[in-house]
Amino acid sequence: MAKALTPAQRKAVAGSDPSTGRLSARADVCAALVAAGLAVPHGRSGHPAYYLSQEGLRQRAALAAAEAARQAAREAEAAAEPPAVPDGTFTADDGTGTVTPGRGPARAAEVAAAWEGLLGIRAVLLDGVTDVPAPWERERLVHAVALALEAAGCPPAPDGYTVTPSAQDGAVEVSWRGAAAPDEAAGHLGRCAALLDARGWQSTRHRDRAARPFLLTSPRRSAPRR
Repeated sequence: MAKALTPAQRKAVAGSDPSTGRLSARADVCAALVAAGLAVPHGRSGHPAYYLSQEGLRQRAALAAAEAARQAAREAEAAAEPPAVPDGTFTADDGTGTVTPGRGPARAAEVAAAWEGLLGIRAVLLDGVTDVPAPWERERLVHAVALALEAAGCPPAPDGYTVTPSAQDGAVEVSWRGAAAPDEAAGHLGRCAALLDARGWQSTRHRDRAARPFLLTSPRRSAPRR
């Protein structure tokens, strides 16, 4: 419904009285909202006041929620740039040892909040879609893939994943450390691939010249069919 409204109609709905839902817009705007089922006239014939209907109230709540999400995403995008030297801003653990965050409930809460903020960025930049990475992530592949893995509960190296840049443009390499044999590492990487797929990334499996397995991971371009 929100996409069908004109800017004037959205402004009228969002700016209605918080308590009563009374509209203070022009008569033609109010009439259009009545026709759309979002408002009802009330009062003397020829001089009615206009109030939001139940559907109009739901629409107002949806507009308010969308604006709150946009604001949260703007704040998250401004704050989530991973710094070269940690300064209190969240940085995903890519497993290379460049980031040494704490563990336990505090770190888990930070990761969960960062992931929710990232989903908010996707929703705003991709018109509500959260199943594929946003342009913001495509510019920060290592950070974004590491966050997806950490948010999924995967452990980073020395006993888990590492995420490093790839020679292939638009992709990163995901490896697994701490496994006793290459086939064991391949099994862990298979689970990583499934977790990444569920979070908007696609992975192909490869082995290097020493037969060590790794994933080549890149952003999925469209949401999977259900």
